[in-house]
Amino acid sequence: MWAKVYSGFGYWDVYVWLIFFGITSALVLWLRSLGRDDYKEGTEQDEIFYGSNEVPEDGDDMGVPASSAYWGFVKALKPYYDSLIEIHSGIASDYVGYFVLTVAVLAVLVLL
Repeated sequence: MWAKVYSGFGYWDVYVWLIFFGITSALVLWLRSLGRDDYKEGTEQDEIFYGSNEVPEDGDDMGVPASSAYWGFVKALKPYYDSLIEIHSGIASDYVGYFVLTVAVLAVLVLL
């Protein structure tokens, strides 16, 4: 009686969805069972990784500055950031000019 649900976009087979979710659940549980079983609660494995530093007792002191959090990203893109710093003037009309120039170039490319 409820095998197929008809809508404006065809039909949904309820049994197919149940089989799909059953197979997906079995795969997820199998993948989870492949994890490591040497985890011990209440040991050093439960400690927070705080950049190889001691974790402060007061939660207010816990914070990672952006310079530390994105250090590798900034280091990898250093040449790009150096070129951006050279053209950075802080004047809003310069940035509007860059925007207008970029839109003009894109418009020319689209119209070709």
